[in-house]
Amino acid sequence: MGLRKKIIRVKWLIFGNLFRLCKINSKKIVIDNFFGRGYGENARAIIEELLKLDSNLDIVWIVNDSVDNSEFPNSIRLVKIDSFRAIYEYATASIWIDNVKNNYKGNKRKKQFYLQTWHGGIGFKRVEKESIDTLDSKYIKESIRDSGLTDLMISNSDWVTENYRDNFWYNGEIIKTGLPRNDIFFKDNSASKQKVQKYFNSDKKIILYAPTFRQYLDISEQTNLFSLNAKKLVEAAEKNFGAQYILVTRVHPNIAKDFKITENSYLKDGSKYPDMQELLVSADILITDFSSSMFDFMLKSNKIFLFAKDYEDYIKYERKMKFDPKKDLPFPFASDEVGLISAISTFDEKDISIKANNFREKLGICDDGHSAERVAKLLVQVMKGSNLK
Repeated sequence: MGLRKKIIRVKWLIFGNLFRLCKINSKKIVIDNFFGRGYGENARAIIEELLKLDSNLDIVWIVNDSVDNSEFPNSIRLVKIDSFRAIYEYATASIWIDNVKNNYKGNKRKKQFYLQTWHGGIGFKRVEKESIDTLDSKYIKESIRDSGLTDLMISNSDWVTENYRDNFWYNGEIIKTGLPRNDIFFKDNSASKQKVQKYFNSDKKIILYAPTFRQYLDISEQTNLFSLNAKKLVEAAEKNFGAQYILVTRVHPNIAKDFKITENSYLKDGSKYPDMQELLVSADILITDFSSSMFDFMLKSNKIFLFAKDYEDYIKYERKMKFDPKKDLPFPFASDEVGLISAISTFDEKDISIKANNFREKLGICDDGHSAERVAKLLVQVMKGSNLK
């Protein structure tokens, strides 16, 4: 553990215990999204539904210094991550919501409830216990601790429920509610699309390229790996699908700060856009390698292209897979740009739709547009004193 983290942990230990003497606010909920990254993910959808049920809730959202505070509604209080104020809010909140398992929050009190929404959902990569040989020992310790604190996990499929039970060191409650972040795919999303169009200053259709992080490569190597011939990709899509396109590249949060993109009329940088689900629902085409975003996007479209130049190296040096993208998935896979452009040029959605529908059924997905509503009602029960069991 680095010096800065040690100082933060000592601060949590001292002031966390001090603030435990304060009364718990039954209407206070504290949320963190990827270590203070911003307003999005499952928590956003849950909170918006909760505020419909009770506008008097005290919603505290943990943020870091890079977040644009203007993206948040006025009804949400913003508190800097790991600040004295954040420690106080955690110590006195009725409910915690988080989507990562190594974010230290101090010691949970008896009357506090912790909802772990986990950011992955259905995913390519083996995670947690199943990939223990690739994980840092400190992460494993924090993840096991997090599972011990967790009161509820939510799932959108038989697949996810089984993965939680088998690999997350977790024996608590798992409820198949659907993923709140995916409700957007089942509702009127015209406002989200207009917001995205305004952000990129373009009314063209979007090809969203969303590669995932590589631990075994440095930032320069990842920059090279994720650089595509945007013009040729756009031209191939325009020729086959009969519309005008831009390519929006969105890299993983771990490298977004250092990943540089030179924008032009057909290539845009989507890494700083706060809500991935808004990008997905606004996109017409998704290109990804091993990102779980594919399993969200397929709720609305079959225009999915799997692309990884380093597939064999990724398995060898990074992480083993739960799905073989070449064999197990209904969508075309390419290992070079020539193959990717060919797949886009020859894509026939009618031909792939039956296989894609069968794949969705095999996973046992339950998303239907009402997930956030279900979770919000569960949390209202918690605040009223129900233990859900």
